[in-house]
Amino acid sequence: MELELRQETARGWETVCRATLEQEETAEMIVPDACPDIWQVLDGEARLLLQRKEAQDGKGEFSGLLKTTILYQPEGEQGIGSMEVTLPFSLSPELTNLTRRSCLHVVPRVLSVDVHLLNPRKVLVRVGYCLEVEGFEPQARSLASLVEDPEPQGIRQRTGELRTFQTVYAQEKSFTYQDTLVLPAGRPDAAELLRTRAQCVCTEARVIGNKLVFKGEATLQLLCRGDDGNLFTGDFHLPYSQIMDAGEESEEGLCHMDLLFTDVKCTPAEEDRRSFQVELAVQAQAVLRREVTLPVLTDLYSTSYEAEVQREACPVCRLLEQGEEREDLRQTVEAPSLGPLLDVQVRLGRASQSQDGEDRVLTQEVELMLLYESEEGPAAAHQQAQVAHRLPGQGDGKCTFYVELLREPTASPMGEGMEVSCPVCFHWMTLEEEETQVISRVTLGEKRTEAVQGPSVIIRAVRPGEDLWAVAKAYCTTDGEIMEASGLTDQEIYPGQMLLIPRKSC
Repeated sequence: MELELRQETARGWETVCRATLEQEETAEMIVPDACPDIWQVLDGEARLLLQRKEAQDGKGEFSGLLKTTILYQPEGEQGIGSMEVTLPFSLSPELTNLTRRSCLHVVPRVLSVDVHLLNPRKVLVRVGYCLEVEGFEPQARSLASLVEDPEPQGIRQRTGELRTFQTVYAQEKSFTYQDTLVLPAGRPDAAELLRTRAQCVCTEARVIGNKLVFKGEATLQLLCRGDDGNLFTGDFHLPYSQIMDAGEESEEGLCHMDLLFTDVKCTPAEEDRRSFQVELAVQAQAVLRREVTLPVLTDLYSTSYEAEVQREACPVCRLLEQGEEREDLRQTVEAPSLGPLLDVQVRLGRASQSQDGEDRVLTQEVELMLLYESEEGPAAAHQQAQVAHRLPGQGDGKCTFYVELLREPTASPMGEGMEVSCPVCFHWMTLEEEETQVISRVTLGEKRTEAVQGPSVIIRAVRPGEDLWAVAKAYCTTDGEIMEASGLTDQEIYPGQMLLIPRKSC
């Protein structure tokens, strides 16, 4: 006879895949007729717009645009010109554990931009990029918590709690900005908009009721050319506040938000050289994790029947450590014939981690880029660097981390170049995954018979590591009967203690 067990259901999301997809797109582009011949390419900067991500059975599908802005020096002319090259991309990688129900969270990153001048009317554009993909699958795990009616079968049961750190929420929301940007006082009129740099960050995210409220800002930096041919920048901060559904049983936990652009448009306003119309399309990806506690049936036996207990492995996750720490990036970029600085940028590249003894070392690759005036005219300089953070004594477990820039980089003259400095923040979380055995099924067999020979009471010493439950289970009796026979007032026992155990046949 199979016993009916009460079930407790834990609902959440399980990470079914993690992958970093790297790819490179290359194209030869003809210079538009509206642009003059190019004498030299100064700089290239790409923006990745992920416009489609979809989970299929056993694979993912991703597509979007790589919009690359090229700054160049025209042939026979002074100053800087710009042109935009759009490279479409698509990937369909095999991700075996994905299904159509999966939710995909993606962090896109441009790794490298290389622009070569083939001739005054043709350029070769090569953009390396990666998509950091995490796939979540909704799950409902049922665990036996107790036997509904234990007395008729003489069931003795022990219950406990299973604690696991799990993803309880994985959702996304798309939203848009539309605004008019006006150059601040002190900036000249813009004769031409050369380049738009955009970033979106989340500064606060918390659960209120069944809603997730998140706030942050989009930052835009416009590189413009004035009537006198000189370059200048305009920085703008656009705050936002959004609400998204967080499920019916949401509680406060560790919330992580990733924001990505699906479109960025910034165009000068008609007949106003100080205003710009901006349209931003953003997708917010939210993951909420917290410790979940569930009642579970940990052990069971019957004093009246033979009992067969079946167990199964249940995955359990523990949060070992989580935190954030600032590191200062300082790197000198060599810039021959350095004149006035026009622009400075730090681009985050690949992230990696390694073991160093008992420590874990987190490493972030960066690329530093300068745009400046030289004796020969506008010039650009690039420098690769790394910034690292050490986690002492955290070599165990599985660590995930990400790095963010805390502010825009600054640069100051240093020898034959510029020292670029920027504070960055490492955010990390270390998890330990293991399995624990839980009761899944109980079947009762033949009825036990009382012993007809031998003593009715056994005298026995408590063995190391035993508790009263283990002794009672070994002799198919109850802890209450042992306490009564032994004159105990509580369940605390110690090794070597003599117990009187009412004898039952096992």
